[in-house]
Amino acid sequence: MPETADPRDRFGQVDLRAELIEALLGLPMGMRSVVVLYYLHDLDVRQIADVLDISPSAVRSQLARGLAKLRDSVSGAQAPHTPSAAFGGTK
Repeated sequence: MPETADPRDRFGQVDLRAELIEALLGLPMGMRSVVVLYYLHDLDVRQIADVLDISPSAVRSQLARGLAKLRDSVSGAQAPHTPSAAFGGTK
């Protein structure tokens, strides 16, 4: 017999998404752009560097810092390993 989903899980995901969106909006614009392009638009580091006219090392640095800030901002036990996991993405 298949296990039925607990409807309370959906509310937890909604809360996490709202918290993640708020944390994303709190990032500096450049850092937020890198995180959004990488995790939500699935661009690779080189593509982001070309779009934003910055070096690939700057993309990697902003991505690492942005992800660390997001992890710090989102409540610990609920935080997904990557931001796109909360949005249903693949990265």
